[in-house]
Amino acid sequence: MNKNAIFLKPVRLALITMLAFLMPVLNSCQKETADTRDLLATVPSSSGIVAGINLKSMLEKAGCKVDGSDITPGNEVSAWIESRKDEKDSNRRALKLILDGESGIDPSVAVYFMDAYNSYVTASLADTKKFEEFVVSQSGGQFEDSGDGVRTCGNIAIKGAQTWICVSSYNTIDAKAVANYANLGDNQSFMKNEFASSIATMTADVVGWGDIKAFSKQGFSFNQLSSASMFMNAVFEDASALSFNLDFQKGKTVGSVSVLNTKGENAKYLLPTSKVDLSTVKSLGDHAELLVAMTITKDFTKKLEKIGGAMLSSITEMIKPIDGTVALACGNLDSDEKSFSGVVTTDGEISREFMTELSAFGATRKDGKLVRVSNGSLTGNLEVDKAADYLKGSILGMVINPQVAGLDNVPVFVNTLALTLVPQGNGLKCDIIAVSNDQSKNMFLSFIENDTKK
Repeated sequence: MNKNAIFLKPVRLALITMLAFLMPVLNSCQKETADTRDLLATVPSSSGIVAGINLKSMLEKAGCKVDGSDITPGNEVSAWIESRKDEKDSNRRALKLILDGESGIDPSVAVYFMDAYNSYVTASLADTKKFEEFVVSQSGGQFEDSGDGVRTCGNIAIKGAQTWICVSSYNTIDAKAVANYANLGDNQSFMKNEFASSIATMTADVVGWGDIKAFSKQGFSFNQLSSASMFMNAVFEDASALSFNLDFQKGKTVGSVSVLNTKGENAKYLLPTSKVDLSTVKSLGDHAELLVAMTITKDFTKKLEKIGGAMLSSITEMIKPIDGTVALACGNLDSDEKSFSGVVTTDGEISREFMTELSAFGATRKDGKLVRVSNGSLTGNLEVDKAADYLKGSILGMVINPQVAGLDNVPVFVNTLALTLVPQGNGLKCDIIAVSNDQSKNMFLSFIENDTKK
């Protein structure tokens, strides 16, 4: 076991994927409905990933004052804008256009979407002349007539009172594509998608949808893609897409991801579910850097055996004595095989072979129906008793201190990251909670301040 162990790899990939395309344009937790229908009508139905963003809420939670189409940046945002005078990164340039009070952007809603190999943020303009002047002053370029009523400057295009920013490029944007987006028919736009209504009348900060194949192209190797596809097909019925939402709140960020079928409904989870027993998890120790727990019941093993057949026979045979919560706490993730405490709930029929298998990891001890296995001392920044509460209601979950786990895309001010799989109807969702060191301010301000220092 080490910090690159197999249970950390998919988590790291999922985080990097989500942060990579959502971080430029996220924030807030205002519950006022944000109407994105007009913008969604200019998003092609072929888009692999689409997300609506509540700009008004984002701006207000960032400390800005919004009065109609007028934006007055707060102190933190003003400092960030000043620190990004010569910004080259296309994502930050897009964020600057949104946050700056002189940009002419309509501070209501925006939409992010991926089409083919490009990613865009599109928004309405409150003042087209003001927007053009701002872009020119910031980029040093000039808007040019690119045909079909589209004017472009670098990676930014305008048609009518709407702008498209190609965040996957610094210098270019496909003007013909923009012209097509602006004139999509009813059957050509994303509005025909079953999930469009959820984005069109969103109340969360961010609400989005993505085809599973589109997500799986975000930095996954062929082997990882094959494994992920095999897993999804094995445990979900008709898994086709993912829906997601995010809220940036005071001191934390909360989000969730659900698996959908081709009808836009929750994809049925095919394995039996049983919730993690928190008291078992809390018995692992006092402090740790990583906490992982799941339930393995007799019904779960039988179903897994039926689905996996000979391919999973070695695994199902090994876990047959297990009947309940299995949990692990690690102290030193650089050498976690020498700093961990684990517990396995059994059916009470604990064989010598089973004990021998566990003893390969560390010292073992029977405790009624529980078998405990450990090695070295368990220390860390997470209080196990409190960290375990994040696992409430889950069938599988992980709580980790990201600063010692090699999660490079997680900012330094995030001290706790929790991911849990929770039953949702006949389906399953993944809840995500990131906790900030500073509990006094909205977490987006922490992102802004942290980025200002770079």
